[in-house]
Amino acid sequence: MEYSIEVLFLDLMKASILILISHIIRSKVKFIQNLYIPSSLLAGFLGLAMGPYGINCLTFSNKASGYSSAFMVIVFSAIAYGSFSLVKRNKNDNKENLKSFKGEALKRILALYVYRSIVSIVVYIVPIIVGIYIVNRFQLLPEGFTILVGGGFVGGHGTNAAFSSVITQNTGWLDANDIGMTFATIGILLGLIGGIIQIKIATNRKYTYFVNRFESLPQQYKTGFLEENERSPLAQATVSSIAIDPLAWNFIMVMIPTGLAYTTIGYVRKIFETVPTYLWAFLIAILLIQILKITNLGKYVDKNCIQRISSTATEYLVFFGVAGIKISIVIEFAMPIIILSTVALISLLIFMYTLAPRLNNLYWFERSIFVYGYCTGVYAIGLTLLRIVDPNSKSKTLEDAALTSPIDFVEYYTLLLGPVLMSTGKVNTFLGVMIIMLISSFVVAFVLKLWNSPHLERKTDSELC
Repeated sequence: MEYSIEVLFLDLMKASILILISHIIRSKVKFIQNLYIPSSLLAGFLGLAMGPYGINCLTFSNKASGYSSAFMVIVFSAIAYGSFSLVKRNKNDNKENLKSFKGEALKRILALYVYRSIVSIVVYIVPIIVGIYIVNRFQLLPEGFTILVGGGFVGGHGTNAAFSSVITQNTGWLDANDIGMTFATIGILLGLIGGIIQIKIATNRKYTYFVNRFESLPQQYKTGFLEENERSPLAQATVSSIAIDPLAWNFIMVMIPTGLAYTTIGYVRKIFETVPTYLWAFLIAILLIQILKITNLGKYVDKNCIQRISSTATEYLVFFGVAGIKISIVIEFAMPIIILSTVALISLLIFMYTLAPRLNNLYWFERSIFVYGYCTGVYAIGLTLLRIVDPNSKSKTLEDAALTSPIDFVEYYTLLLGPVLMSTGKVNTFLGVMIIMLISSFVVAFVLKLWNSPHLERKTDSELC
């Protein structure tokens, strides 16, 4: 069938049906509930099983393999709104905000930031080094292959959709997306299953300070449905629906940079050949944000609504990414995938149990299990694991992580330049900058005296908070 708008909507309909079915399955099947697997990921598995590499009863158009990259551009357009302020700020207010964070509170915030930065860097660079200097001797890896490990673990399906599109663009390796989605899927499964196993061990060894035994999350986390008394507003209306629907208003803010990016990327690449579309969309969104700020229209943009738009795009991105994986490619690179995933996991665990108690002191496990989830899947995985061990947010992990997110230089560097450098032969440049950031993180920890004597476990249940 010739590709058309009808075919596009047919693909989206099939994806929607499988996501719906998967969500219903997740709400009913206890085994799947206990794994906390996202519905879109489960739907991706169903799509994969029903596709050409399974029972072959479901087909998508020949353009479906590019949907993940397209949704990624939407996601990056939306990310900019969460990273930058939409309103003008008073300089005096900024000074007051800085003054409110000092002493132990500031050290606590910085300690989590340094720890998260170190772990993120390690999960990226260790598999790259092992892959390039050891695995390559046994099986030649395509250029850019090794950054997909860190991209999949730390960033998830969305990040690797972006990374693989850049790698394909710069190297011509058409199977990058399949490998990228595989690493991201492995990361999420290791994050969820591995995280729950660690929590069970930690409660037995008295590493936790807010729960003394493993208990599952509230029922809504298992079933995926919220009862009436548990529901909260999806977003906030900032414009009158008589003039324009509030959701449409915020959707416009995402679609403008997305559309402009696709329209102008060809001209940009005449000057900067390796600029990815998602990065260009991100930069255009930043420009739009500045215009909104200058014209005082920024106060009418709802960040929560834009976050929901971004999350919706991510659900479909995950589905099409996983459902479209070519099993033959995974089998071809099975050995490197297993080795590099294992190396990434071991590196993460080593730093979790040696570094976290020294940087995060009393509530080290609660804070480090959040970072573990964050560095094996996505933010939501970290949040899920944290809610199990810190149901009332007493460790202040989420607040501290949110405060430092706008200055996450490791994330900015890896997202914006990582795949470009790794796919154009500048591996040493990428590694060099990452190693400098790693050393700098340790230096900051020593200079600011963020180190503590390790305090692994509580002595008695009386220490529970």
